[in-house]
Amino acid sequence: MLQVTTYIIKPYLLFGETPEKYVKSGTEWMRDAVKGLMHPNNEQLKELGVNTSLFHNHNEANSNTMSDYPKITYHYTNNQFLVTGINEGSFALKKLFALFRNPVSINEHLILEFRRLSHEEIEVAETQQMQFYHIRNYLALDSKTHKKYSEAPAAEKITLLESTLYKHLKNDLFKYLGVNHTNLQVQLLDILKLNQKLLPYKAHFFLPFDLVFSINANLPQFVALGSGKAFGYGIIEKYIKPVK
Repeated sequence: MLQVTTYIIKPYLLFGETPEKYVKSGTEWMRDAVKGLMHPNNEQLKELGVNTSLFHNHNEANSNTMSDYPKITYHYTNNQFLVTGINEGSFALKKLFALFRNPVSINEHLILEFRRLSHEEIEVAETQQMQFYHIRNYLALDSKTHKKYSEAPAAEKITLLESTLYKHLKNDLFKYLGVNHTNLQVQLLDILKLNQKLLPYKAHFFLPFDLVFSINANLPQFVALGSGKAFGYGIIEKYIKPVK
């Protein structure tokens, strides 16, 4: 059973300003803001049973990046800044936000308000019917596979993306979240955006993909795949076919 909780993080700034003026760009400013709330309360949170390493995905004993699936992710989805916690990450966010009353001052320029958007308890399992999902800004390819993708004809591009999606679901998401599967089926149905610009992430440039795929499993909202999961790349949502 997975527990997935998502909070809206709403920044209040002077008119016309953005959080990036005072903190890091993209979604990193959210992680820094949440860490800013966590650090003064580190010991109290640990006494409550919270693994505070989850907030920044680094082992606090040696500062190394944690190699398993990030249990707290920061993302910008549907024009909202969101933070999602999975299992112990859900517990950690709940205990952290319970220590504060809205709104919360992060620094002299930035004030945040947070509220719970959704909470889902879901048994991820194989289904008889295929389920449909949309994955946004999916950083699927490393430098080696990107070269292979660039040189491949159209049909092979689809096959490569589909096999990569399958591997990320099976060997990343399902493995680290303890999901059992015996007959996993994944099919790439559509590439929604073509000719996208390369996106920078950790001194590398990745080609992002917005894909629609089907899978014989039920997935929770706002889990992520691929590189940059903790910062909102590769966010998965239920796909609703547009009405023509």
